[in-house]
Amino acid sequence: MDTYEAIMSRRTSHLWKAEPVPEEVIAKALEGAHRAPCHRFTWPWRFVRVSEVHREALFELALELKSKGREKTPAFMEKIRKKVRNPAELVVVVQPRKEDAFEAKEDYAAISCAIQNMALIVHAEGYASKWSTGGLTTHADTYRMLSVDPEAQEIVGFIWIGVPELESPQVPKRTPLQEHVRWSA
Repeated sequence: MDTYEAIMSRRTSHLWKAEPVPEEVIAKALEGAHRAPCHRFTWPWRFVRVSEVHREALFELALELKSKGREKTPAFMEKIRKKVRNPAELVVVVQPRKEDAFEAKEDYAAISCAIQNMALIVHAEGYASKWSTGGLTTHADTYRMLSVDPEAQEIVGFIWIGVPELESPQVPKRTPLQEHVRWSA
């Protein structure tokens, strides 16, 4: 698969089959992420591969967060399991905090490039990924269990990697490119 084809056909998966992803795929994705461009060679990305014990703890935390005011029915628990527990791999991307706001912004841009590299490599290898943020990624218990110091580092997101439940996730409708491009005056 060439780069253009990978970019045009990559889709985010939200539900996963409980199937493994070869270690070589994860290694390639991490190496590709580390090759992302970055300003001033700061190499701002840190990757935390989450163990099975912590994956289960994150699943329990997700159940707690998502079930507020809801009954934990078997169907509800299975849906959360397919989102949180089924993906074969979870890589947490962490950014060291910086005093300088502009430098922090440059680092975040570089980390975004690293995550895109990961997503494209995973896709080219026949698997899927999802970059997620939100309640689970910002919860104090998540920082504690992953040994991420919130004073020194910030979790940028979770990168779920696995076999998608849907073979062809729906393609989002995009606005025409012409609405986003102009010539300078």
